[in-house]
Amino acid sequence: MNHMCFKSLAAFIVVTLLSLPVYAQVGPNIDELAKELANPGAANATLNFKLEYRSFDGDLPGADDQDSLTAIFQPALPFVLENGNNLIFRPAFSYVFDQPIASASGFSDVSQFGDISYDLLYSWSSSGWTFGAGVVGAIPTGSGISSDNWLLGPSFLAVKPTDWGIWGFFPFHNEKVGGSGDDTSITSLQYFLFFSLNDGWQIGTGPTITYDWNADSENDWTVPFGVQVSKTTAIGNQIVKLNAGIEKNVVAPDDFASDWKFTLQFSPVIGNPFQPNPPSPPVDAATRAAVLAPIR
Repeated sequence: MNHMCFKSLAAFIVVTLLSLPVYAQVGPNIDELAKELANPGAANATLNFKLEYRSFDGDLPGADDQDSLTAIFQPALPFVLENGNNLIFRPAFSYVFDQPIASASGFSDVSQFGDISYDLLYSWSSSGWTFGAGVVGAIPTGSGISSDNWLLGPSFLAVKPTDWGIWGFFPFHNEKVGGSGDDTSITSLQYFLFFSLNDGWQIGTGPTITYDWNADSENDWTVPFGVQVSKTTAIGNQIVKLNAGIEKNVVAPDDFASDWKFTLQFSPVIGNPFQPNPPSPPVDAATRAAVLAPIR
């Protein structure tokens, strides 16, 4: 796969998407909507279509000549509960093109479906924060790039919207609970920080740091840094979020690991088809008193 061709195509797609004419008005609260869409605990249903291009590096011969392209579909499906809190389900389906596989004879490329990862999060608001707790995991597909493991572990979320944007963190852990693959025990921390630039634009970062408890000291940490630019707008009558990002692993396993990652994402905002009529949020005491005051 030619690196320059992909980068040129990525730049063309980003410029084309962001320059599309806007036919629908998204209203004066577009920046608030952009912050909500950056909040993993908010009740916004989206269909997330993502392309991730990776280059690789490492001590293995030929490691720095490898690259891959991953297509991901990840719907975010929030269910509003009677108490006003949310139960959010996010499965991720991926197909990897030219995934490099290391062997004694060198590298070979495989293009197949990856394991199905997911997270299920219960979220609530308190004192201006959004908190969440839930589980993450993965279902093996049995393909040539599958881990052949069932993974499961806890997750936690804390998000703070502010006047200037939004920030938060999402720690989670994946542990092998079944399957025939190698033992897996990986702790991850996604931190995110996005600044609002008006008119639905945001700039920030949202990488995921990982620690592999079963790896040796030269291959346990993966620490990326990066930047993302996003735009929430309307194309026709459809509200969408467009996102482009770049990441560099400044700490990575020595043997073989991803080096650079370039991401493009297109996310239409929809209603949850599995909950077409969510319950109305409960009325707080102050609002109830204000409504009843004229009657009394």
